[in-house]
Parts: sequence; C-alpha cells; structure tokens
Amino acid sequence: MKNLEQEVRMILKEKNWLVLSTVDEKNQPHSSVIMYQSDGNILYFETGLNTLKSKNIQKNNKVSITIPFRKGFLHKVIPSPPAELHFKATIESVPKDNEEARKILAKFLKYSEKAGAEDDSVWFKITPSNLIATYGVGVSLSSMRNPEKARNLVRLNSKD
Repeated sequence: MKNLEQEVRMILKEKNWLVLSTVDEKNQPHSSVIMYQSDGNILYFETGLNTLKSKNIQKNNKVSITIPFRKGFLHKVIPSPPAELHFKATIESVPKDNEEARKILAKFLKYSEKAGAEDDSVWFKITPSNLIATYGVGVSLSSMRNPEKARNLVRLNSKD
C-alpha cells in the first residue's frame, strides 16, 4: 500500500474538480464546484472577478474544500459513495504573471486564454491545511463500507 501522504498528493495533482465552500459577510455559507489544477501541494483556479465565491474570498480567505472522486471502473458501476478528501484552506489572489501559477495552470490556460474572458477574471491560490481528512483513500472499495476503516487523517507536511 502506498504511503497515504503520497497518495493524497497524487489525488490533489490528478483530480480537477472540487467543492469550494465560502461564507459571505453575514456568515451565510456558499458552495460551488470549480475546476482546479495542482502540483500536489498548492491548488490554483480561475474565476470571474464578480462571482459570489470571489467576493466571499476577498472578504474571508478561510475556506473548506471537498474533493470527491471515483476509485476506478468498479467504483463507477457499483452504487457507492465517492472517496473524498476534505480540508480547510486559505486562499489568496495571485497576479496573472505569477510563474508558479502559470506553470501549474498551463493546461487550463490553453483553453481559458482562447476564450478571451481573462480580463474580468482572477486567479486564486489555495493552500491546504496540514491535516487532510480522507474517506476511502488507501483502502479497498469493499473496506469503504466500514467507516472505521475508510476514514483517515493525513498530515501533509510530516515534518511539522
């Protein structure tokens, strides 16, 4: 079995969709599904400058993230909940000339720049907390039926 920290980093890098949960100035929650890119450590996404999530982040950069995913073909055909990563994170806007962001977002930018909508968009950098909650990561599909076996906590930066 792979080291769970390595597996979590691989999931962060290979998946592209997440649920971003923010709160507004009245502490009312808001969730949205977004497409992101990652190097396995930091996540980046682009959104409209005037979206509710963008406005919420500008006022409160503490968010909650869920990344649900299927574990392969069998998981797609057997009715069962998805495996998931859950974590708290901080978000900051980054300039569009940020080299780290451009490198990680390269695949996404090929399509985004063609659309020509980047003037009214903003890039955000998501920095996950060190503790990631997992469900179904590092266990077999059948073990996911037992929450005691399916849940885990993974420390991303084991040196902390």
